[in-house]
Amino acid sequence: MKLEDAFRPVSAELRAVERELVSLSQGLSFSSIKTILERFFTTPGKYLRPALLLMSAKAIQEKPEGQTLRKLLLAAAGVELIHNASLVHDDVIDEDLERRGQPTVNAGHGNRIAILAGDTLYSKAFSIMIDALPKELLRDIVELNIHMCSAEVEQEKVRSCSEPVTKETFLSINEGKTASFMSVCCKLGSSLAGGSAAEVAKLAAFGLDFGMAFQLYDDLSDGDSDCADLDVLSEARRFASAARADLLGLGPSVGVKALTALLDHLVEKAGN
Repeated sequence: MKLEDAFRPVSAELRAVERELVSLSQGLSFSSIKTILERFFTTPGKYLRPALLLMSAKAIQEKPEGQTLRKLLLAAAGVELIHNASLVHDDVIDEDLERRGQPTVNAGHGNRIAILAGDTLYSKAFSIMIDALPKELLRDIVELNIHMCSAEVEQEKVRSCSEPVTKETFLSINEGKTASFMSVCCKLGSSLAGGSAAEVAKLAAFGLDFGMAFQLYDDLSDGDSDCADLDVLSEARRFASAARADLLGLGPSVGVKALTALLDHLVEKAGN
């Protein structure tokens, strides 16, 4: 299964998110920052996090319309901006010079401008989230950013330490860097679509388990699984199974089918 096949149930909404991001670039005040960040608004990435948000919404409400759809699109654009902001900062930390086949911001403009560019993306994300989310969900976004930054700090400490990383620390960093973000995406989509507390909890749990499996499979493919006391492949499979179980009890829907297909794609890709 190809990723675009899994994304098909939300393809129209993702195109709308892309248009939203392009229009947002027009609101930047200075031509210099607009030029630097242009590719983030006009050259889409995989849109995995917006897709998780929109699929989770469709697990609750098959065809969101009106203000509900508008808020979902804004929230989806916001999470994509947060993701791209984190990548800009990661490239500075890791001294990476290329991403998506293009020079990184730090490669083209230096670390100082790259950090400011990442901050601009974060700020733009929060500015549109204010229009999309109620106060309690905005709080989740703030806490998410604190959690992600704290996990990155912990990872840097681990890298500079001569002691081997423990299983608990390794998994905790992955949860903070990746899985918590995907969990919040699922929570945002299902909450904005009017899901019950139980439904939102199931979809947030799916996002967390899916995110853990995703990051562990990614660690394996990158050769970045430097934890001696952890069978990373076995752990990834365990989280993938847990993610599948999280969807049980939600009932048949376009969104659940799409999330299942996305999980199938992840597992199939890792098996190749």
